[in-house]
Amino acid sequence: METSKIIGYVLLAVGVLLITLPLWHTYNIFTGKAEPAQVFTKPVSLQVDEKASPLDIQKQMQNALIKVMPIDLINNTLNLTSWLFLMWILIYGGGKVADIGVKMIKGVK
Repeated sequence: METSKIIGYVLLAVGVLLITLPLWHTYNIFTGKAEPAQVFTKPVSLQVDEKASPLDIQKQMQNALIKVMPIDLINNTLNLTSWLFLMWILIYGGGKVADIGVKMIKGVK
C-alpha cells in the first residue's frame, strides 16, 4: 500500500476515536455515571447573610438572588455548558481529521 493510504487510515481511525470517546463520556455524564469537569466552583463568600442591614441594598439583593437561584445551580449549568462546548470542539475536530483521512485514502487532492 502507498504511504498516503496508510496515513489516511491512521487519520480516519484517530478521527473516529475523537468522535466516539467524547460522545461516550458525554453520555455517561448525562446518565449520571460520571461528573463533568469542575471548571467553575462555588465561591465561599456567597452565602446568605442573615445579619445584613435592611439599608444595605447590595447585601439584600445578593441574599434575594441566592434564595431565588442557588449558586450550585449556576455552577452546575456553567460546568455542563463548558463541557459540552469542549466536546463539540473535539467532535468537530475529529470529523475534520477523519475527512482528511478519507480524502487521503481516496487519493483526492
